[in-house]
Amino acid sequence: MAFFDEFSLGQYFPSDSVIHRLDPRAKAIFISSIVLSAVLVMDVFVYLFLLILLISVYLLSKLPPSLLLGNLRVFLWLFVFVFVVHLLYNSQTKTFPNLTAEGLNNGVIFSLRLAVFIFCALILSLTTPAVELADGLLKPLSPLKRLKFPIEELSLMMMIALRFIPLLVEEAFTLKKAQQARGADFEGNLFKRSRKLIVLLLPLFISSLRKAEDLSFALDARGFRSGNKRSSFRLSRFAAVDYLFMICAVLVLVVSWKFGKT
Repeated sequence: MAFFDEFSLGQYFPSDSVIHRLDPRAKAIFISSIVLSAVLVMDVFVYLFLLILLISVYLLSKLPPSLLLGNLRVFLWLFVFVFVVHLLYNSQTKTFPNLTAEGLNNGVIFSLRLAVFIFCALILSLTTPAVELADGLLKPLSPLKRLKFPIEELSLMMMIALRFIPLLVEEAFTLKKAQQARGADFEGNLFKRSRKLIVLLLPLFISSLRKAEDLSFALDARGFRSGNKRSSFRLSRFAAVDYLFMICAVLVLVVSWKFGKT
């Protein structure tokens, strides 16, 4: 049950660093360039380059290393699962299980790709409050409003989803402690712990529905109407370091495309 103790995806970790002070638009574009590079290429060395770059950004953010290691340990089972599936699957003959050198290469590549995705999500969520992140994604997509695309609603849904993640984790942690106080045992191997998690899923599901209903009532009480024009409380402006990260985003795409194998 260490999942609830170490999982912090979607939570904001305040700190006085250059990454925290970046404009959320610059951070979103920089992280998007890394994610796009990981999707476009199939080269181990490019993934290692991206991971080294993300580690450098994480060090600049002055976040504790234990926070990163704890979150990666939470997803360790997923890394193993992805690696084993690609290791035993032969994409040419469509057979399973079939251990080949190609499967080994694919297992390493897709595991590293997953690590890049999780790393990007951690850096973006830990260094940017949900409200600023929603505003940062809203402004670059604002031209889509001319095509009647609901940009404001999309950013609101994303902000609510990000705010719900730590709330649900905290609720699950509270439920776990309550069940343990009543004599529940969550220890054992992976399969036993997974089966015992069912005790938490039902009350957690009911609690999330109740929170969603309360949120809808709160939005109605505050006069929220879909499609209405709204202003922004925060006025963000690009600084020199923001332009520097924008240039780095372009360089990441160029280097990945130049040296990576599609």
